[in-house]
Amino acid sequence: MNALSMKRSLAAAAVWTALALVCITAAPLMAQTAEQNVTANAALAEATSEEVGERGAAVLERTASVTEQYRRHKDMLATASAEDSLVLQLQMSADIDAFMAGLDDLVGLMDTDAVDPQQEELRSRVEALYVVTAPKVGELIDDLRGNIDRLRSQRSRTEPVDRQPLEYRIERTTERLDRVIAFSGRHLRSLDDFGMDTMAEQVNFQETLTSRADELSGRITLDLLRINELQGELKNRPGDADLSMILVANSSALQTNATSMAAVLEIMDGMELPTTAYRDQLLTVTQDLAAGLLDAKLAARLLGKAWHSVTNWLTNNGPGWLGRILIFLAIMFVGRLIARFVRKALDKSLRRAKLDISLLLERTIVSTAHNVVLGVTLMIALSQLGISLGPLLAGLGVVGFILGFAMQDSLSNFASGMMILFYRPYDVGDLVEVSGAFGKVEHMSMVSTSVLTLDNQKLVVPNSKIWGDVIKNVTDQHVRRVDMVFGISYTDDIPHTEKVLKSILDDNEMVLKHPEPMIHLHTLNDSSVDFIVRPWVKTDDYWDVYWAITREVKMRFDTEGISIPFPQSDVHLFEEKQGD
Repeated sequence: MNALSMKRSLAAAAVWTALALVCITAAPLMAQTAEQNVTANAALAEATSEEVGERGAAVLERTASVTEQYRRHKDMLATASAEDSLVLQLQMSADIDAFMAGLDDLVGLMDTDAVDPQQEELRSRVEALYVVTAPKVGELIDDLRGNIDRLRSQRSRTEPVDRQPLEYRIERTTERLDRVIAFSGRHLRSLDDFGMDTMAEQVNFQETLTSRADELSGRITLDLLRINELQGELKNRPGDADLSMILVANSSALQTNATSMAAVLEIMDGMELPTTAYRDQLLTVTQDLAAGLLDAKLAARLLGKAWHSVTNWLTNNGPGWLGRILIFLAIMFVGRLIARFVRKALDKSLRRAKLDISLLLERTIVSTAHNVVLGVTLMIALSQLGISLGPLLAGLGVVGFILGFAMQDSLSNFASGMMILFYRPYDVGDLVEVSGAFGKVEHMSMVSTSVLTLDNQKLVVPNSKIWGDVIKNVTDQHVRRVDMVFGISYTDDIPHTEKVLKSILDDNEMVLKHPEPMIHLHTLNDSSVDFIVRPWVKTDDYWDVYWAITREVKMRFDTEGISIPFPQSDVHLFEEKQGD
């Protein structure tokens, strides 16, 4: 058997042992002295419906059956094997729960106003049972508390890997103790309502509750101290797995004690015992403000305590922090002025230098310089507040890593924007066709490009769509060629037409002399003889030249008697002779 298997086996054995201790220590609840057995047997003797009523008889019969079953299980436990003993111990535990439930049912059947014989008989039987069980419940509470103490004493001898199973056993035993305490308090209140003399038991039970609350208060304080110490050690040894397991176990112990404290305080409130100090501590641990606000006095105390803490902090630390805040604001103010100055100066310098860079790159350089100055200013200002910049920068790195996964599309657009920034396929003011959008570039950023169409519509195109497609920049070159075609009739004079076209181009001042314009007879179409006319113009004059030459060609052709044919077809009709 390896070490891990052995540890698991020991842990399992310890759990079953704890269950056995719970069951065995519950034995005093039913294993009475000879005299007490006589009283209990009389109370649980077979009862007819005429004596205690049908429901009372049924509950008494069930309680007697559970009692007999418990004694039978106990007798079998003396000679049972190890495996069978574990089963019997669990059954005995269930028998005790069933017995307490039976007593609850019996009390519920009693009527304080009824004076009939059935109620008197039922009352006498419940009193007989109470006389026997009340002191034994107190003994059971003490035994369970002792079991919990014995389990706690094993903490120092338990390996870190086995601490959590040990805390689980302590938690289960504590829950059982809380149930028994709640059962005892519930019956004391019920039987007191029926006029039974429970004064001595009430005093003992109040002492038990106060003792239990004091114990839990001390253990909660101790748990908090241990947790703080372990957290401090983990800062020095962050990779220590044993420390982490011990810290988790101590946190479980704190939760167990806080839960048990809440259960005890609920019973103490029902008995009108003082609980304010305990609840104050419990609220500090659990931070359950909703529960605290139900108690007006406790809420007022908490608010007063908080206000006192705030005023003390302001008195002791206020002047120092006020000075730090003023320094922080002054540094940020000066930093903003410097960042604004750097932005304007760098923008003017780039414009005066007339560098061959895109407008987007200019804006990016200026904006980056401005943001860098603000970032450095913020770090300096935060250091004046006593904030450590190392963990802050590390945290920003982690946040940036997470955002990188969450914003993959945006990062793709940003990367494409970087490519557009450096390769400059277009700039602000260019007439482009990108990703199916045709128009003038109105605005560029690292993520998208805004295109204003010729009919004044604004289109925002992601940079990743642009860079991954064909980019057509109409205005990238300073000189463009205007391609036009003009047709004349087959009967017109071709040399004369060439002279007229050349004259039209020479007369237009926007047509460039170099490169020389091109005029050639290009195509013999079905209805026309087509000339190509291709003058070179400045890019900004493209459409003005196109429209002006087209208009001038029509007017000059009309003046010179040159016809512009339109498509036509000749239709020939043949007469068919008909026979006689």
